[in-house]
Amino acid sequence: MNKRRHIPLSTPNPDPEACSLAMRIAVCQKVPLFADLDAQQLAQVNRHCHARNVGAGASIYLEGDAATHLYVVAIGAVKTTRLAADGRESLIDLLTPGDFFGALPVLGQKHYVDSATALTPACLLGLDAPEYDAILQEIPQVAVATLKGVAHRLTQSQHAIHMLAGAPLEQRLAALLLVLADKAGKPWNGATLLDVPLTREDLAAMAGAATESVSRLLSQWQREGWIDAGRRWVAIVDAARLEQVRDGMV
Repeated sequence: MNKRRHIPLSTPNPDPEACSLAMRIAVCQKVPLFADLDAQQLAQVNRHCHARNVGAGASIYLEGDAATHLYVVAIGAVKTTRLAADGRESLIDLLTPGDFFGALPVLGQKHYVDSATALTPACLLGLDAPEYDAILQEIPQVAVATLKGVAHRLTQSQHAIHMLAGAPLEQRLAALLLVLADKAGKPWNGATLLDVPLTREDLAAMAGAATESVSRLLSQWQREGWIDAGRRWVAIVDAARLEQVRDGMV
């Protein structure tokens, strides 16, 4: 029981000193929009970015607000959500260092289509419209990379919609856990810990299912030894078994 009560998650350091120049440039290099840039160009991009530190649970922007910034996660984790027609919150994505989110009118969005909230203390690198414009003027190849990056995000969204539309919950939840492990997993006690504080409600929102159904399935998988879990944390013990579930082989 003690193990289940313990939350084995690392706590990001939101101190501005932690978001150092070297870290900022390294994070920018992970972003699809800037991945092909050389060291000098990355330094140019960094000069246009403004660091913003936010606490866990803090709102970054709200669905329907005027789109004013693109953000890159440098430290911590952020979730994006949308309100469903029935008023329930649907979790759209989990963002970790190197992921970008937000919107700008130049990218075809005058308003944010989702809300963004810090899951942990976080350091974000922000670009407003004039700063992003300046980058495009200085480094034209970023424009092509932007189109590819936006297209990739659209493809990911279409894949998620396909999964939600047709796959059984077992497959959707297994696929979700494996994706999260790839994005935010770290070794822990012989398993892969999802190193972000996700509630059962969060996982249910991402899987498109009722919280009770997701809780029952997670409890079943824990009894079978495929995962370990506690309050706001999940660790994957048997990834091969979850891959079989995801692929409809179990």
